[in-house]
Amino acid sequence: MIRITRRHALASLAAGSLAAPAVVRAQSPTTWIVYTYVPAATLAPARVFQEIVERVAKETNGGLVLKYHLGGALTIKGTDITTAVGDNVIQIGDDGMQQGNVPITGILRLPMLITSTAELDKAIAVMKPYVDKAYDKRGATVLATYYFPLQFAWSTKKLASLDDFKGQKIRATSPEQIEFLKRFGANGLTISGAEVPSALERGVVDGVLTAQAGGGKVWKDLLKSNFDLGLNFFEANIAVNKEAYAKLPAAQREVLTKAIVELAPKMTKLLFEEESQEKAKGQAEGIVQTAATAADYKRGAERMASYWDEWAKRNGAEAQEALKKVREVLGR
Repeated sequence: MIRITRRHALASLAAGSLAAPAVVRAQSPTTWIVYTYVPAATLAPARVFQEIVERVAKETNGGLVLKYHLGGALTIKGTDITTAVGDNVIQIGDDGMQQGNVPITGILRLPMLITSTAELDKAIAVMKPYVDKAYDKRGATVLATYYFPLQFAWSTKKLASLDDFKGQKIRATSPEQIEFLKRFGANGLTISGAEVPSALERGVVDGVLTAQAGGGKVWKDLLKSNFDLGLNFFEANIAVNKEAYAKLPAAQREVLTKAIVELAPKMTKLLFEEESQEKAKGQAEGIVQTAATAADYKRGAERMASYWDEWAKRNGAEAQEALKKVREVLGR
């Protein structure tokens, strides 16, 4: 029989009280900042990103917390998201205005080069190793890519043909779109989505290039006409800071990666579903919508064809190689 003295009991209690905190103390959660170029919570990428935020929090038991910020909520320009991710100012960027920092992605937005979703999917597959390499050099890792429907032209003025571009100031989302506008007599400007409403109201720009389900949904109250010549698609890359991503516990990294990879395609799906709905709403609300003809597409492509090769040559041997592969897979 073992006799437990009062001294032994007190010693056991003391030891227990010292050891208990080590057992119950929870590890502090890791908080990551997520920033997007998307200016409104109603847009599909923002809605789906909230799902990503909630799923990651739930599946990591609160161990990894994502703080999501819409475009304009932080003092970071949409065109600087790539750099902010690479510098670890933010840990995740929903990066849709990356051309200035990742020039090779401009191939996917060469006006009139890619005109269907089937072509775009092929082109994205060809471009993936080039895009991944470019982001890696800037300290970021791309986890997923999604895209908006074709970009159309909108204006506060009459815009019903290629000739109507002349003299107008149009907000573009890439240098490649600006070149298209230039070749048809317009002045192209690159400004963030958050700045567009005030720019339209003050006459800084007359119109925008955007999809029905994108800016067309958010800014349609400020616009009067829509010319649906599809210049190009608008893809966005969801990128993470490379070092921060590598330092995440393996289980958290797996949850984050899986959530983004699995839900990013939903952004594309919802955007395309909304496209036809927004077009119908625009017609009902009085926006003058003009359908582009086959002749319009032919004229646009003929005007831009020489630019594709000029663009690649100016951006170096790697860009020339990538463009050649894209044109081969597209058969043009």
